[in-house]
Amino acid sequence: MANLTLDDMAEFTWSFHNTFFLETVKGNFVWSDPDFILGDNTIRPFNGTYVDWCRYEGIPFGRNKGKHIIRYYCGNNVVIKKEILSGRIRSDRLF
Repeated sequence: MANLTLDDMAEFTWSFHNTFFLETVKGNFVWSDPDFILGDNTIRPFNGTYVDWCRYEGIPFGRNKGKHIIRYYCGNNVVIKKEILSGRIRSDRLF
């Protein structure tokens, strides 16, 4: 997975709470939006597909928010981390 930058373009999908799934040419990522409770303004690589992310979040689907340059949607202070989130289902988020 290549290094993501704030100038990369991503397709954003909202989980209806504090996370967004980001699809990019460099791979898939998850942004934790600080405008929501428990959001920490980080972007982390996600080892899985959109379907895996929905299962991980415990939701049947997400809401497409369109394509955006990351800095314009997340702001300049978002932190891009290297730790990968697994696509394994979280036991606290089963639907």
